[in-house]
Amino acid sequence: MAEHDMRGKVVKMLRPLHGIAVENPCLPGTADVNYVEGWIELKWLRAWPKRPETVVHIEHYTQEQRLWSVARRLAGGTSWLLLQCKREWLLFDSGVAAKHLNAVPRSDLYELADKVWTNGLNVQEFLTCVQRK
Repeated sequence: MAEHDMRGKVVKMLRPLHGIAVENPCLPGTADVNYVEGWIELKWLRAWPKRPETVVHIEHYTQEQRLWSVARRLAGGTSWLLLQCKREWLLFDSGVAAKHLNAVPRSDLYELADKVWTNGLNVQEFLTCVQRK
């Protein structure tokens, strides 16, 4: 599964919350998915680094995406980053993601995440999480 496939899956899960995929060439950095209560940036990794102390690097997490999500949070909006690696899914507040992604190893990511699913994403838990802030 790549990020494009992930997007379709997440939008489908967010149907009860009117989830839609967003492509915004006018404003680089805009999150990938909008739903009635906020925004979600999607990131996908093929595999975790082999060594536990290696910093997890998400290649396509841009400065524009970081700035957009932080600005959204500072304005009072809800913004998340959802990271998938194989069957594992990690949900981060976008402010936490902007500060720590591409700077810490996997073990730190688990601690920084609002929610971690190690054996596939639980749709009901996911929907509950993204509605609570």
